[in-house]
Amino acid sequence: MIGSNFMDIISDKTDVLKILPEAAEELCSALFRNSPAGIYITRNGKFIYTNIEFRHVTGYSQDELYGKDYRRLINPRYRQKPKQNIASLFAEDDEASHEFKITTRDSKKRWVSEKITYFKYGGNWLTLGHWLDISEHHAVENAWREAERRFQSAFEDLSSGLTIISTDGIFLKANKSFYDMIGYEEKEVLESRFDEVLHPDDRRACSDLMQLFVSLEKPEVPVKKRLLCKDGRTVWVAMSISLIGDSQEDPSYFMVHFQDITEQKRVEEGLKEEDQLYHSLINTSLEPIAVLDLDLHVTHVSQKFLSMLAYVKNSDLLGKKIGGFIIPGERDKGEIQILEMIIQGIPGKLECGLLKNDGGTLPVEMNISWINNDKGTPMCVVCSLRDQSEQKQADAVAREVMSQASTALQSTATAILILNEDTTIAMVNAAFEKMTGYTREEIEGKKSWIEFVAREDQARLKRYYLMRRLDPGSAPDTYQFKLTDRQGNVKNVLINVSPIPGANKTVAALLEQNGFQVVDIEKYEQEKRALRESEERCHLLADNVKDAQENLSKLEKTVNGTIEAMARIEEMRDPYTSGHQERIAMLVGAIAREMGLPDDQVKGIVFAARIHDIGKVYVPMEILGKPGKLNEIEWQIIRTHAEGSYNVLKSIEFRWPIAEAVLQHHERLDGSGYPKGLTGKDIILEAKILMVADVVEAMASYRPYRPSMGIEAALEEIGRNSGVLYDVDVVKTCIKLFREKGFSFERAAGDF
Repeated sequence: MIGSNFMDIISDKTDVLKILPEAAEELCSALFRNSPAGIYITRNGKFIYTNIEFRHVTGYSQDELYGKDYRRLINPRYRQKPKQNIASLFAEDDEASHEFKITTRDSKKRWVSEKITYFKYGGNWLTLGHWLDISEHHAVENAWREAERRFQSAFEDLSSGLTIISTDGIFLKANKSFYDMIGYEEKEVLESRFDEVLHPDDRRACSDLMQLFVSLEKPEVPVKKRLLCKDGRTVWVAMSISLIGDSQEDPSYFMVHFQDITEQKRVEEGLKEEDQLYHSLINTSLEPIAVLDLDLHVTHVSQKFLSMLAYVKNSDLLGKKIGGFIIPGERDKGEIQILEMIIQGIPGKLECGLLKNDGGTLPVEMNISWINNDKGTPMCVVCSLRDQSEQKQADAVAREVMSQASTALQSTATAILILNEDTTIAMVNAAFEKMTGYTREEIEGKKSWIEFVAREDQARLKRYYLMRRLDPGSAPDTYQFKLTDRQGNVKNVLINVSPIPGANKTVAALLEQNGFQVVDIEKYEQEKRALRESEERCHLLADNVKDAQENLSKLEKTVNGTIEAMARIEEMRDPYTSGHQERIAMLVGAIAREMGLPDDQVKGIVFAARIHDIGKVYVPMEILGKPGKLNEIEWQIIRTHAEGSYNVLKSIEFRWPIAEAVLQHHERLDGSGYPKGLTGKDIILEAKILMVADVVEAMASYRPYRPSMGIEAALEEIGRNSGVLYDVDVVKTCIKLFREKGFSFERAAGDF
């Protein structure tokens, strides 16, 4: 060892280089023993010396290493390294170093960095090597490379746009999603400025966009901007910005994430327009309606609501609680009832007295409903008023109409229900019971219509309900929705709704679309007896009630409206003949009027035309919509629809020969028609008009099994067979309408 004597002789003036040779042995021993690197000496590739650190790295003792083959410590795949090093020696490259993996005594793997020097001693070449354990450094480096690989993969695979932008606004890197978003290729974007893809209006508003990036206090809050795509489209994006660098005050670059929110903006704009529409509808509605927030404060009122309570300005009511207009004795109870309806999720009504602005009181029935947001949570309450005295009078009329219509509707195979104005169900028939799995006693007067609507469709149907009340023409009367039955099964249903005149109620006809429903003919046979009994009761009512005739008229409107609703439902089953019955109704009405028939007879023919194909309920949908030519069996099935229509309608005693007209509309004068092969003298005039109109419309329209033949071909057909298949006067009148008077199916029926 280097002793104290050696240290004592060193001073500021000592030439260390002169005295080092004298201390070489002790100095080398100290360096070898205390070196932080593992040092070894080999002769002919076998260890003859190792220091403490080398033994620590490998886990072997000096005795275990002495004479051991140097290469045995090196993993097989790296054993070529020493040979390469020898080659470097002869190339006089004594600075070469390399890395490889070794196996320690306890079978662990370690990475080492090695540097070797060769020297000659005692006539032999010895190898002096240094091993430095770099396992931890190697692991960190590998982890860094893996993290870099994963980042690159995530960067490219991200479904939204991600870019790296320099502090002077230059694109340094962007992923594929960003290129797809704006329609540019990589070479067109990189090295270009970010503001070049900004919409011009946003570019002017953000003259110093980089300053905006830096000044953001919360980079995670998205900035909404517009990008201009290569094809001229505008894309709305939410930009999330991260500042990358030593500090936010001095970033190295920006990482900017772009989320396409174009559709979201469209929805937002659509909701704004829809909200404005609702407000406009409410303000101009002829119904006394008020919209409340969830704390029951008035937010919107209609002019009718204002006038009913003797107010002039909206501002006199807006912001006030609805309870403030209820008379004191009923105020608390009224507000509690409204809140309970909302909590239970069931619209309802309450009877109370309201305070008028002129000091008087008004007994009303207050109908309460609400509109949900997309999550099914109420967002506003709709409150409508009805003068109680008027309501009682209307209810009396409705009860009479319902009583007369009940028997007829119960026996029909189409699911029918009648709704009160507040969406509670007043009446259902047996078909609706079967469709839902509930009994009439469980439904009528107890359940709201909305309870049968699947949650995903409730918001939409409630909007229709509100729109129908505010502006009846703005809501569809035929639409699809999902109905949930008692067992929780979801059924696709087509519904047609129409109001009952003078009764403040609505009749709805439903058709399940999951499959074909076969009509029970025997049930329709029962309708005749049921309607006759209903008529007898109506005549008895006429002897005892002054307004019986008015009620009978309303009954007729109800039954006729229900039949028309059923016919529209059936027409929806056959999409290729949609509008067929209405177009024929236009033509038969024009023909009948041109022939000089009485107005009442014209009315009957038009009504027959509108429902003449109701018997298609007997025909499977696969045949109705089949493309290509129908075979003979399929034609025979199609031909059953005339008798089907007759079976539906014969039990209802209209004042016109409706059932006979629809039964005969496919007969021909020479007896070649169906279903009975009648000849001219046995076919009624209504059917003769209907058959000509049916042929003309069918030939002029597209069908799945053939293209449209055109009006001229249709007119040639009826002209060629005038007096043979078709009535001469009817054919002459029809041709005159088209060729001389300009009739067309596109024009309104009222023009003729």
